[in-house]
Amino acid sequence: MVAGLWKAGERRLFPRYLPDAPLGLPVLRTELPPGLSPRRLARVAGSLRKRGIRRYFTAPALRDVSLPGLSPVDPLPLLRAKGDALALALLEGVPLRERRVAIRGEKADLLACQLATALCPRVGMLLLDFDRGEEDLRDLLRREQGAAAPALGSGFTPQVSLELSPRRSEVGETLRLWGEPRLAGLTLTAELPFPPDCDPLPLLVLLWETGRIPLSGFRVRKFLDRSGENQYNTQ
Repeated sequence: MVAGLWKAGERRLFPRYLPDAPLGLPVLRTELPPGLSPRRLARVAGSLRKRGIRRYFTAPALRDVSLPGLSPVDPLPLLRAKGDALALALLEGVPLRERRVAIRGEKADLLACQLATALCPRVGMLLLDFDRGEEDLRDLLRREQGAAAPALGSGFTPQVSLELSPRRSEVGETLRLWGEPRLAGLTLTAELPFPPDCDPLPLLVLLWETGRIPLSGFRVRKFLDRSGENQYNTQ
């Protein structure tokens, strides 16, 4: 079970803990009075730990709230697994042969290989930028897909970059899939009846983790207003 943090009514003085089941997920709905001090939030965290809870997510109104000793539901594994779909969403309307995507990171690991393999037949050019393992990945793409994957900086500029770990500078429209994610105005969604007062992404992560939705069940959605594109509490 995880805890979901919601804002309680203005007149409530103490937190309230209620069993809940949004989308069939076991959640302890934790309603917090406004303006709780760090000391009182620590007490809430201790109460949740005593109930065996180690993770939580927040409603949008409490996005800046964090609980010491507990971990927020992390969207990164799901976002990274859907990195190819996120990149292609930014290239919507661009002819396949004109699409240029870079995959960047410290090491060309299994995730990088999976993303490269998925993107290679769906873009005109795939560029690589890794400190380690880049040649092995390039050889894999050449051997299995007959595709050349030049190094970033070889004279071609990508429209979109997938960053799997920190790089010195950004190139093209960057999807940051490390640390605090930056998704260039995108998010993931699914055809589900989400509660009106919650952020859908943590619920999607939990549904994916528990096998209720496969990766193919998610779709990419674009925000109309990108001024506050980071929708996720990952602190």
